[in-house]
Amino acid sequence: MLLSGLYLLARVIGLGQSALISWTLNPQATDAYTGAFALPDFINYVVAGGALSSTFIPIFTELMKTGREREAWRFFSTIGTVMAVLIAGLIVISMIAAHPLVVLLNIGYATIGYDNKPKSPEVLALTIKMTRIMLPAQLFFYLGGVIVGVLNYYKRFGATGWTGAVYNLIAIVVGLGLLHFVGPISFAWGILFGAAIGNFGVPLAAALLSSGSERFYFRPDFNWRQPAVLRFFRNALPIMLGVSLPVVDQIVVGSFATLLPYGARTHLTNGNRLMVAPLAIVAQAASVAAFPYLAADSAAQDWKKFSAFLRGGLRRLLFLSLPLSVWLILLSNPIVNIIFRHGRYSQAAADETAIAFAFFCVGLFAWAGQQLVARGFYALQDTATPTLIGSALTLFFFIPLAWIAGKVDGVRGLAMATSIGAVTYFVCILLALDAKLHRRRYRAPLRLHSIGITLIKTLLACTVMGIAGLIANGAGLSFLADDLLGDVMRAIWVSAVALVAFAIAAQLFAIPEWDWIKAKLLRRKPSRQVEKP
Repeated sequence: MLLSGLYLLARVIGLGQSALISWTLNPQATDAYTGAFALPDFINYVVAGGALSSTFIPIFTELMKTGREREAWRFFSTIGTVMAVLIAGLIVISMIAAHPLVVLLNIGYATIGYDNKPKSPEVLALTIKMTRIMLPAQLFFYLGGVIVGVLNYYKRFGATGWTGAVYNLIAIVVGLGLLHFVGPISFAWGILFGAAIGNFGVPLAAALLSSGSERFYFRPDFNWRQPAVLRFFRNALPIMLGVSLPVVDQIVVGSFATLLPYGARTHLTNGNRLMVAPLAIVAQAASVAAFPYLAADSAAQDWKKFSAFLRGGLRRLLFLSLPLSVWLILLSNPIVNIIFRHGRYSQAAADETAIAFAFFCVGLFAWAGQQLVARGFYALQDTATPTLIGSALTLFFFIPLAWIAGKVDGVRGLAMATSIGAVTYFVCILLALDAKLHRRRYRAPLRLHSIGITLIKTLLACTVMGIAGLIANGAGLSFLADDLLGDVMRAIWVSAVALVAFAIAAQLFAIPEWDWIKAKLLRRKPSRQVEKP
């Protein structure tokens, strides 16, 4: 619960940052700002996000659990040293080659758009300038990520949960503080300072304050020939070379959005961030917290416990994320109006953002599920399978789908293509993980039928919830004013009706996970029925 709350705090502050930028800057500047994230975000996932979360923690956990603590800390030191040098070199190369790389990731700036109109060269120049400022932040993300991996091993989630909130808060303060002096690029400087203080400074402070059995040991070490280090690179290489859907979905969508009129990329980015904020509560926090346990079960080769833990977690995750998807779709318009419809952000911009938000939310449950399933693979030290599946889907399915969807239906088409891609990827890696756990080595299948029963029953309850919410929304439009207070009242009214409808339906359909929720709310031990199919 603590980690979920801290992730929620980080996302709320992050949404505040997005809203402030949207209120303050014109559409061209906001598109440049969102476009500037493409290259740094890709580098960040490859070297600081995906490679670390999927390969570092399982190997470090295995070494610690098998009594090889000295080897584990040497592995920690070497990964921190060698990768930091490699990333620094990659940042320098990217800054030199920023112009062609930014054009590659924002194709509308160098060609004619879907509307047969060229983009202004000033927007491309601003995007490149912001990109160069943001790129060094990736070194801080990486160094902080290594430390966070160890803190997560020690289950010190409170120490790591603050990183996102501090990062976003510093980004806001610096961005607004420098705006009058340097213009829109102030927000790019905010990202750099936020990464240095929030993503690196906070976990570093937690590490330096560690003592006893949780004390950190680091000494610069370039010996990359250690068996654990070689295994790290072998496992990380598929991620570093892959273009898996969870890595590039927003890069692809954002690039195609530059072929649409100015503002489209900003609307898609804001809509996606609205979806990701609640996703962090039910999925990111749960997956991050679950990973050390999965890694420990894998290190102990307790495959039945591993499978049961993953199956139970996935059932609960689907039960929480499906009604969350429906709830957010029902409230898409009032939520966007409350947060974004201020300053320079027009009603037309808010309406288009709400459309993007709603269609992104269609796939929210799949984004939630894939995070946990992917960590199942990573705990087994198999990074190749989800990466190969995701890369194949991206190249042969998602990119063509997004191109066509953007051309045919603009912002709505691109958002819907993302959700279709997410559902397809989730189903594919779930089937692949179950097939892997069926093998003779494991003999611990996921029992997909039990997951399917939870899924079907929850979908039925969500249908009741959606119908009740639509009726309540229609009634609310007839007696509530079309202003900020009216949007707040409509959100409260529709939420109350929809959530009550879901609770009644979940009880009638006897969904086992509903008993787990009630037990959590009442703080009593849940019924064992939760684990039954």
